[in-house]
Amino acid sequence: MIRNILHCHAQRSECLESLAAALRVQLQRSLAQQPRARALLPGGSSPQALLPLLAPHLDSCRIDLSPSDERWVPAQAVESNWQLLHQGLPQANCLDPRQGATLAQAAQGWAEQLSTWLPFSAVLLGMGEDGHIASLFPGMPGLAAALDPHAAPAALPALAPQEPRERLSLNLAMLQRGQWLGLLAFGERKRELIDAVLADQSEARELPLYAWLQRSPLPVNIYWAP
Repeated sequence: MIRNILHCHAQRSECLESLAAALRVQLQRSLAQQPRARALLPGGSSPQALLPLLAPHLDSCRIDLSPSDERWVPAQAVESNWQLLHQGLPQANCLDPRQGATLAQAAQGWAEQLSTWLPFSAVLLGMGEDGHIASLFPGMPGLAAALDPHAAPAALPALAPQEPRERLSLNLAMLQRGQWLGLLAFGERKRELIDAVLADQSEARELPLYAWLQRSPLPVNIYWAP
């Protein structure tokens, strides 16, 4: 049985520093072995604070990034995860998930490009207070197939419960193709969900978070603070 690693910190700033240090080690290890390091990172406010901690310590020109999911909005929109990563590590090559004119075309093109990056050096996800990961939401159409760890690595159109509803997301099989796997979460509600999943409580088994933590091929490094 895979034993995930829970890193608890009293302050969010300490948590981000610890996570940044772990990511730097992993990416530097990859760069020592190959010309480029490839990573998937989440969107949202937490990575905005994380990325500046990474930038001064990495050869960013040799790093390829892409978000774990994306809102179907213009690339320059404030809601764009790609824009957040691009601004946070401007010297890195940041792949935009919008690789087609429609959601389906974009998902196919994005997955085709990411397939040339496998395995990723690192995959870090966030989570929601409903237990979603990337843009894989509880009750979403097609969720079971998207969470199948034995499926082919892919991207897919996704549907969020709030606006902007149309999303692009990587499936679990693609997200798991990392040499280091992580989860960043803040707040008591998210800790309750993490504890329920780690305890294998029956009511947690339908959550996308459950698939990330309990169907993982590697231990997931969980970074949490109140």
